[in-house]
Amino acid sequence: LIGITCGLAIYNSTVVDLHFPLALYKKLLNVKPGLEDLKELSPTEGRSLQELLDYPGEDVEETFCLNFTICRESYGIIEQKKLIPGGDKVTVCRDNRW
Repeated sequence: LIGITCGLAIYNSTVVDLHFPLALYKKLLNVKPGLEDLKELSPTEGRSLQELLDYPGEDVEETFCLNFTICRESYGIIEQKKLIPGGDKVTVCRDNRW
């Protein structure tokens, strides 16, 4: 719906006061978004990832108990998406958390 609204505004030369996240403009310019962009879009996930990256201990696997998947709800259905091939079988550790 937002895309249609923006398209109609452009087509009709109408100025619409819409504020998009910086990550969208970066994607349009083929600039890779970073962690700060994630923090703007989704503060909770951004902070959690920053905590994982800043964790000083050696026991990352035991402390965070993560693998390379994310779970998202879409229309009442929870989907698990692999972030890398075989991500459900790869545990996040100190060496591969970057």
